[in-house]
Amino acid sequence: MKKITGWLAALACSSLLAACGGGGGSPGTNSNGVTPSKVATVVLTSSAATIASSGLDGTEVTLTAIVKDSGGNALANETVSFNASSGTVSSTNRVTDSSGKVVEKLSVKGDTSLRTITLSASVGSVKSTDIKIDVINAVPTLSLTTDSGTLASAVGNDVNVVALVRDSNNTVMQGVTVDLKADSGSLSLTSRISNAQGIVTEKLSTGGDPTSRAIKITATVPGATPVTTIVNVAGNKLTINAQPTINVGASADVTVKLVDSAGNALIGKPVIYGSNANSLTVKGGGSAITNSAGQLVLTYAASGGTADVITVKAAGETTTAGIAINSSTFAVKVLDAGGNVINSAYIGGCQQVAVTGGPSGNVTISSSRGVVYANSVCTSPLVGTLPLVGGAATAYVNASGPGVATITANASNLTTQTDLEFVAPLTNIATINVQADPAVIGVNTSGSTTQQATVRAVVRDGTAQNNVVKNAQVAFSIVSDPSGGVLTQPALVLTGADGAATVSFIAGTNPSAKDGVKIQAQIREGSGASAVASLTVAQKSLFISAGTGNTVSMPSSALYQLDYAVVVTDAAGNAVPSVKLTASVLPTSYYKGIMQYTLPLGPWAPVRSAQCANEDGNHDGILDSGEDANGNGVLDPGIPVSVSTNVTTDAQGRAVVSLVYPKDRAYWLDVNLTVRGQASGTEPGYVGLVHLPGLSGDYAIQAVSPPGVTSPYGTSTSCSNPN
Repeated sequence: MKKITGWLAALACSSLLAACGGGGGSPGTNSNGVTPSKVATVVLTSSAATIASSGLDGTEVTLTAIVKDSGGNALANETVSFNASSGTVSSTNRVTDSSGKVVEKLSVKGDTSLRTITLSASVGSVKSTDIKIDVINAVPTLSLTTDSGTLASAVGNDVNVVALVRDSNNTVMQGVTVDLKADSGSLSLTSRISNAQGIVTEKLSTGGDPTSRAIKITATVPGATPVTTIVNVAGNKLTINAQPTINVGASADVTVKLVDSAGNALIGKPVIYGSNANSLTVKGGGSAITNSAGQLVLTYAASGGTADVITVKAAGETTTAGIAINSSTFAVKVLDAGGNVINSAYIGGCQQVAVTGGPSGNVTISSSRGVVYANSVCTSPLVGTLPLVGGAATAYVNASGPGVATITANASNLTTQTDLEFVAPLTNIATINVQADPAVIGVNTSGSTTQQATVRAVVRDGTAQNNVVKNAQVAFSIVSDPSGGVLTQPALVLTGADGAATVSFIAGTNPSAKDGVKIQAQIREGSGASAVASLTVAQKSLFISAGTGNTVSMPSSALYQLDYAVVVTDAAGNAVPSVKLTASVLPTSYYKGIMQYTLPLGPWAPVRSAQCANEDGNHDGILDSGEDANGNGVLDPGIPVSVSTNVTTDAQGRAVVSLVYPKDRAYWLDVNLTVRGQASGTEPGYVGLVHLPGLSGDYAIQAVSPPGVTSPYGTSTSCSNPN
């Protein structure tokens, strides 16, 4: 026995001469002048564990082989060979693509015998673990049901979707992969493989879209006729609040409100609106979307006609409201001291409100802002109604704070409206404050304008009420800026209704000291007050963190998938979008042993007899002298784990990285997951140890052996023993 062992060692040594520098040849080649293969692992998976003996088109099983080097990197342009104990494996393109993948199909057409097919894939001397596919005598039939035909539109609701798989004798079929699709909404992804009752159950939700609609769900199984069912998203309520009668020539507000099935406001939803006869527009301009209260205010202008119908559509709902058009010239207007119509006035003044063209009787005058008065010096608030004399009446209005007032006159079921904007005057005691947001930005590369800060100045009148001032002139200027940045807007900006004037500062190419950039905002006229905002231009750092939950998914019957959430932030904790991430895995150790069922209630758990270090000590994927600790001629444990690469963070600075691995490696292999981002920070990467887990349901039943019941790396108590 010692002689045989010595002979094997000598043979192994001779095969490694080229790698050790002996035997001549070019560097990086073996004794025959051929470059050694970098292939370290070949992982073979199948889309199903069974295949129908009928051999009908569509019953084929998809085979996927993934080829990688010792670093877990995909290898392109490697030729993969498939070996099957029976059946036919297609041969379309056996050369791996850029993701190291080859995809073929297994067919049993022409051989209806019931059997188990053993398959493997190899590249040169590197061979995958065998997988087995059972040929079964089955022509499946499908049924698809839901526990409700209606899905409430509010967040947090769902409907159970149940697919039942049976054969032609109505016997339930276990282990059949069911493909479920929904044309909208969101289906959960647990196990799409039928259980012992032949059932696959998923949950359907709205997917965050509360729109009223019919969702079509389709279930398919190879060899069976696809089946569909419909679930209706419902419960949204769309209402219109409008005056029943409006005079010709008058305008009035029309308020639209949209809520979900729980009465929650639906925010930011597009609204389609129109009327049969007259003009309908968004009040104040802007987009036709619902606000934070789920509302949209429209302006209806009655230019003619006797009747009209307003139609509004939003979130899959449609509603209408009828309006009667009165030919009366009933109108309300605000006049200045010279009798001219005005649409804005300073706060603190007393503005005349004139009603004309009214019917006989009395009129009610109201304002959404300020107070309506009966006298011209605005000291006696108007109580009740005013008599219409010759269809006319006069009142007065004043407001102590800025904003738009809607003034409404009602008489004999007729309504008319007008708007008056109250503004605060610019005083000699006006104040200004200015801020930069964000206060810390990164440097820009030459020609780039990505790193910007908004500089916002707010002007107030300096009174006890501290009212914001509209139409004040604000001059912006850079006081100091070591970065070499610029302002994007004209230096002189008028304040808006919120009293604010803004410019954008684009950082230069050089960093500054903390608060080293100073930008001044000064009021032109009035008090001439000024203020300075400080900000910092810095080399921006990137921080990457990652973590996972307690859920393992199954992309196929032979594989597990473990998702990691990756979060990228800057030094201030702000999310960083559009960061390109790369990920890799590297085994650290593997385990020998067997699974045992934990009495009395389980589950199956690993009983480890040995923990062994990765034999590929320098992580180059090449079997170097002294690395094969157990003497089996290969580097254990290899890299039977694939990881998604080249993902990009979303607007919240988040991305998902997925680890996919054969089921029998769960609990027997530990790997380091490394995630890196393209940035110049001091912590541009994340490294975490992952103990590959399994799906709890696979380890729960004592009578059913779990995957990897015996470690694929053996059961010996010694790492030097290959068994």
